[in-house]
Amino acid sequence: MSNKENKESANLGIYTSEPIYLDVNKLDVDFYRADLEFHNVDHSYASYSGRVFLNNPDANENTELSIEEGYVGSYHVFGHGGCVGNLGHCDILPPRAPYDKRPSQDLKPQYKRIIITESLKKIGKNKDNFTVTVVPVLPNGNHGVHQDVLKDLVKFDNVSIITYD
Repeated sequence: MSNKENKESANLGIYTSEPIYLDVNKLDVDFYRADLEFHNVDHSYASYSGRVFLNNPDANENTELSIEEGYVGSYHVFGHGGCVGNLGHCDILPPRAPYDKRPSQDLKPQYKRIIITESLKKIGKNKDNFTVTVVPVLPNGNHGVHQDVLKDLVKFDNVSIITYD
């Protein structure tokens, strides 16, 4: 699911995916693991915790962190606080040659994974479509934070649900 296709709550920076089809009942009931994967997570701005909910597009910072509310876990981003430098200073660079011993650039996108095995089995009993909602929460909470800070905080290329036999 591309981040560009999301239904983003403009004022809170909350990401909600389009529905992801997965009929858990057609899978082997004893699948031993399920992961929620976020690819190419941007960490160039503020630090935040991404609280992740399945099938709760109305989740926000105050939503109870329980399976009944669809909460499946969090991922954490230690942000770089934005870019201060010359134009192009924070652009992602292409991979360096093997003989180039300079340290790699710190702004390479990250990969995040949340193990959701038991949560998926519970939530997926009577469902075959899932939405993924990510609620960004700043270290000191979101109260009193200007909306522009949250608006573009949650950025990644795609999210997927992976199950293992």
